[in-house]
Amino acid sequence: MDLWRAQTDALRSRGPVGWSKKSGGHWVVVDHEYVRRAALDWQTFSSLHDTSGECLIAKGIGIPPLAFPLILSESDPPLQQERRKIEQPFFHPSEVKRWEPVIQRHVADAVEMLRGRGRGDLFSDLAMPVVAKTVFELVGIDVDRWTQFTLSSASAGADLSGEIDRVHGMLGEVVAERRRAPRSDIVSALARGEVGGRLMRDDEIVSMLSALVLGGFDTTSGLITCALIWLDEHRAAHAQLRADPALLANAMDEFLRVYPSSLGVGRTAMRDVEFGGCQIARGDRVFLSWAAANRDPKVFEAPHEVRLDRPNAAQNLSFGAGGHRCLGSGLARLMGRAAVSAVLEHLPDYRIDHAGLQRYASRGVVRGWVAVPAVMT
Repeated sequence: MDLWRAQTDALRSRGPVGWSKKSGGHWVVVDHEYVRRAALDWQTFSSLHDTSGECLIAKGIGIPPLAFPLILSESDPPLQQERRKIEQPFFHPSEVKRWEPVIQRHVADAVEMLRGRGRGDLFSDLAMPVVAKTVFELVGIDVDRWTQFTLSSASAGADLSGEIDRVHGMLGEVVAERRRAPRSDIVSALARGEVGGRLMRDDEIVSMLSALVLGGFDTTSGLITCALIWLDEHRAAHAQLRADPALLANAMDEFLRVYPSSLGVGRTAMRDVEFGGCQIARGDRVFLSWAAANRDPKVFEAPHEVRLDRPNAAQNLSFGAGGHRCLGSGLARLMGRAAVSAVLEHLPDYRIDHAGLQRYASRGVVRGWVAVPAVMT
């Protein structure tokens, strides 16, 4: 059993909010309703990561704080809304739908390669290239460069600072190029977009692109691989999912609920507040556990079980809630369904080598895999 599950179950037995001594001490919110309430109340529970010295208590979304601020994720309205509006049109449901043929093409290429070889890795040969290539086309980066941005980062250990600096440097080069020659892509929109009456600086744009690129890779590839690992262990579900596309869509929400790629997010209390029976002081750090909320027995019957037809699976909080809810959730669901559906259809007898499974060495609150070896008969 995952350590986080044991810890949050123990906290839940004592109430909706508990205290952890880790990382200098912080509150942990585990109840579904309280997690959602805190995520919506940005005035009390702030995402701000202050680096200017104006609000020193604000430490952003990482516990401990991230080494560099993610300016979209670590800001509050109205500034956060202005920044988000630049990217938002690219993730409107009608726009996301237009990317379905692109996703299907990348999935087909990956599946055909795996089928031809008869063996491979469902992370590095399927989930990661499908996600990376799709995101690169959407963002506006040459698809052929996807391994430069992802491969070593995905396999690195605890210290990612050098890899992040390298990727940020390449993103900066793309931003400079789009300033000279804009296109119809996200990089160009950010390069031309105004926030607070001014054009954004290159470092601000790189921060937003980093969240899109690196964050999107980890979370969506995690969804795909966790689903395929579970399905490898539950063969009877294959025929059900192949026969019923609606069940597959619901199943992906259930996989999101049970196996969230992001376990949660940090906030800073901006005022003294009584919350969940606890007295939280101004400046206290608060962790909103999406993973624990997704297994709240008051909301989800038998919460630790995967039930593909669970009627309220879509109530999961894996993409967050409120103004910071993941912009790319629709695209992630589309990629997840396409990849899993293709494997069930074209590689139905795949078998995962569970002894070779390898999790990320360290990813903080991000949960995923760097090796999912499999054989296709």
